[in-house]
Amino acid sequence: MNYEFSKSEKKIVRQVIETALLRDFEASIMEVDSIIQQWKSKKLDNRNAYQEIYGKVKENDKYIARMYDDISGSRYMLTLHALLASKVISEKDLEGFSAKTKDEILKITKSLGND
Repeated sequence: MNYEFSKSEKKIVRQVIETALLRDFEASIMEVDSIIQQWKSKKLDNRNAYQEIYGKVKENDKYIARMYDDISGSRYMLTLHALLASKVISEKDLEGFSAKTKDEILKITKSLGND
């Protein structure tokens, strides 16, 4: 999966990955907020709420580290495939790429049935 992005497309890749990271941060915060709302409505006691919040933050931190840490040019294509497959980004997020690059990005995702 060795695809060479042009210099201008590498900038787009970094922007798409940053957008995805911010979406994952938001999703993580929303999950924690849901736990807090359960605690506020007395559906969870202090201990259980704390344990659930801690577990969710730890789980999300591992996911974010695995997905976004140490991304280099050689991992751009793989990262884009993973973000598409997990629906963090969509085909609309790929609009800045050339048709050739966009097709290359979507080819594997579609072949896996994740379109």
